[in-house]
Amino acid sequence: MTHVFIRTAILGTTFALAIPLCAQRGPVGGVGAGVGAGVGRAAGSVTGAATTTGNGAAGNVNAGAGNQNNGNHGANAGGAASSDVSLRVTQNAGLSTQLQPLLPAGDTLAGAAAGFRNQGQFVSALHVAHNLNIPFDQLKAKMTGSDAASLGKAIQDLRPDLNDKTVKDNTKLADRQTERDLEQSGSAGKPAPFVTRISSDTALASRLQGLLPQGATLQNAAAGFKNEGQFIATLEASKNLNLPFADLKDRVTAGQSLGQAIQGLNPKLTEQASENAAIQAEDQAKALRAGASVSGVASASASSKP
Repeated sequence: MTHVFIRTAILGTTFALAIPLCAQRGPVGGVGAGVGAGVGRAAGSVTGAATTTGNGAAGNVNAGAGNQNNGNHGANAGGAASSDVSLRVTQNAGLSTQLQPLLPAGDTLAGAAAGFRNQGQFVSALHVAHNLNIPFDQLKAKMTGSDAASLGKAIQDLRPDLNDKTVKDNTKLADRQTERDLEQSGSAGKPAPFVTRISSDTALASRLQGLLPQGATLQNAAAGFKNEGQFIATLEASKNLNLPFADLKDRVTAGQSLGQAIQGLNPKLTEQASENAAIQAEDQAKALRAGASVSGVASASASSKP
């Protein structure tokens, strides 16, 4: 009886332990369901990846379209900048007057300025074309467009006979001339104090009339010079060497010494010969001013006598 009870207890315990174990393993159908779920999840991952890739590709397409739009906007901005340069130059009456003599025959300021990045670049190009006798349209073609070159590189391409120093010197000169033009354009019509003094000195003004270029007035010719000594010496040098006064003035008022300006316009002269010519002109200017002062004093003294 005791043995029967023990066997019954063991069987009951074994059965009780078997129930949780079966529950953990699950029936055969449960295993199939698990596999199916796993496959389903894998398929879902593939679908998700495909969807993500598709969305990414679409994003790339949209980004590309955005870049294209930005490029178009940049092109439009460039066109607007070019138009702005033309507008600014033509609306500045003082600057327009200064630049007119530098324009190629038959060209307009607006047409010449079109395509340049800014006003300064355009004005410098005009001066370089004039200073080095380079066709402006060729210089402009080098400095504008998709393959735009710097001013120095454009000069080297069009004037391969010039060495690096000459190219740098002319680039620097053009930049100075541009700065001067932009400065003076704001004070156009306002004579320098020394011009007023010369005009009031009858004897000196009379002597200078014979040195002025044909058609020029004392006020226009003197505009831009630092003082009357520099102005008169430039007039004397122009006469002595038969150099265009306007070109000599253009360089001197931009910061070159009179000797540098003379050599720039007459490269055949050595540096020393150019300096000697400048010294001679400066001495003549001093003598002219001194002579005018003596003459003025004598005239005043004579007129005061009863």
